[in-house]
Amino acid sequence: MIVSSQTYAIILIAIVVLISLKPLYTKLVKKQGKKDDWMFLLILLVLPINWYTPTLITVTDCNQFIKEVMLFPAKREGIPISYGRKNHIFNHSKQTLGFEYLYYGSDQKEDDQRDLVIFPGKTAIVNEVKIDYVFEAPAKSVSTKSSGATKTLLYCEKDSDEQSIQ
Repeated sequence: MIVSSQTYAIILIAIVVLISLKPLYTKLVKKQGKKDDWMFLLILLVLPINWYTPTLITVTDCNQFIKEVMLFPAKREGIPISYGRKNHIFNHSKQTLGFEYLYYGSDQKEDDQRDLVIFPGKTAIVNEVKIDYVFEAPAKSVSTKSSGATKTLLYCEKDSDEQSIQ
């Protein structure tokens, strides 16, 4: 089952509210103190659920895309989609897309990080939880608590005709 990213956010909020109802009721209405406070730990389940739920980005044109989330294993365009830290990028546009890693500060390329070119009509799987910049200009610098950061960027590549004119 694949749902929009907004529906997914509503589902996560509903899970948190449902988990919180009983302990809040026990604490505030029944005045029984911390009897059911352990149930708040169930909210921590939202983290792995969110971490291992794949995102699907369907690009229809430059700067136009649909972001969806897979709740249960499914198939899209003949490609089986299962759980894991992944973004599936479906290029339905006439433009070639680029995906690349951006390194800030002292961060360096890791072995599993590779830039991709996604041709029209093709699909790519990116092993990242989130794409930081989707068709937007990346930040020139980022503030970090450590010495560096790695961000990801999805963009439309310029046509070869445009490049030859410039």
